[in-house]
Amino acid sequence: MDSKRSSEATHGPQNRTIQRCGAPVDQNLNDTVTAVRAYWDSHPLGRQYASRPGLEEGSREFFDDIRPWMNPFKFPWIMERIERESRVIGNGHLLEIGCGMGFDSLEFLKRGVRVTATDLTPTAVALARKHFELEGVHPEDVRVENGLALSFPDETFDAVWSNGVLHATGDTRAAVREVGRVLKPGGRAIISHFYRKPSWMYALHRWGRENIEYKEEDPPVNEFYTEAEIESFFVEGFRIEEAVPEHHRALRAKRHGLKALLYHYGFKPTYNLLPESVALRYAYKYSITAIKL
Repeated sequence: MDSKRSSEATHGPQNRTIQRCGAPVDQNLNDTVTAVRAYWDSHPLGRQYASRPGLEEGSREFFDDIRPWMNPFKFPWIMERIERESRVIGNGHLLEIGCGMGFDSLEFLKRGVRVTATDLTPTAVALARKHFELEGVHPEDVRVENGLALSFPDETFDAVWSNGVLHATGDTRAAVREVGRVLKPGGRAIISHFYRKPSWMYALHRWGRENIEYKEEDPPVNEFYTEAEIESFFVEGFRIEEAVPEHHRALRAKRHGLKALLYHYGFKPTYNLLPESVALRYAYKYSITAIKL
């Protein structure tokens, strides 16, 4: 790869105006995307889980330290979904939108799936490349891409995987449309997950005006949707194969201060006493697997 192409793949086309069907999107959305990119470039997902001070970011020790806290390992249902989908996709070509440090893509690669891993931020792309190199796996490509304006041709991929990203893009419906555009007919959209309401996390978010998942300030965009709203994103051009609520138990918060204390010693132990059938009604994540028509 020559230096110009390498730079663009790492840093992306800078100051590119988002296009939809050839028409520029309003400036407010471009400003939102800029803010989202700036936040996640300076707060790459996973950094907040590092427990050993002084580890070099991007080293094997760093990735090993945060691995237990990353989605495929922290939440067993995500690893089960990766296992199941890998068997279905086989040697097909999967696009990940929002790969972060590459933990999900790595699991697909280990199972023989061909992967193109993308993220909005150069920091995540650089870390994902280091991660793949250390693990000795070889994705098709690792590059900066905006999920609202992917550069890939129509009908490129056999599957698209996105884990906790599309609801944080600034325009979830447009992001789902892009998923459909780059999928081949019969391709699989595996979106694990959207933020759901009503849910225990949504209630805390409304009460505390902050998301307890994040150690520092909240990201600029984190949309919550009802199940009906989420499913409406897939009405045109898709057939929903599976729709399931997940993450119905309250976990350890990363925040500190009075609100965090009230959460840890009041809400969390009380809520987690609810029977499984009741708690599931308030799960805060909703995952969709849909087939492109």
